Amino acid sequence: MKNLPKQMKTVWYVMEVISALTLAVILAALNWLLPLFFKWTMPKWLMSLLVILALLAVVFGFFLVHYRYAVYHYRVNEHSVEIQKGFFFRRLIAIPIDRIQNVDLDQGPLLQLFHLQKVVLVTGGSHHEVEALLAEEAQAFKDRVMLLAKEARREA
Repeated sequence: MKNLPKQMKTVWYVMEVISALTLAVILAALNWLLPLFFKWTMPKWLMSLLVILALLAVVFGFFLVHYRYAVYHYRVNEHSVEIQKGFFFRRLIAIPIDRIQNVDLDQGPLLQLFHLQKVVLVTGGSHHEVEALLAEEAQAFKDRVMLLAKEARREA
């Protein structure tokens, strides 16, 4: 099975930083807006508890990035596309090639920054994702899966 590109770890770290900044802004806004609009001040112990919980969540998220990367794998063969992921609850998803109707390549701002693309495998009833591949690798992945799917449909 193949691993995701190393750049994906950086993307996940950046996402954790964005989450930390968002939590900081929310806590600061709560501390500032509550007395302004509701004439109620949050007790210092409660604000301290919320800040500690937010810091623990961010630190935990940073530590999980390495393990999340280590357990995320994918593979394409003649019969299926397999995606293995999950840190606490491991999951192995096998999508039969003949069920795949389309392969989409998505790219948000962070993925664009690192020249990555998310691969979305669309079947009749659902969709499955490979979090990110290098742009040229994603295109090759898409071409291979679509070719295998067309051949599998012809044989059926």
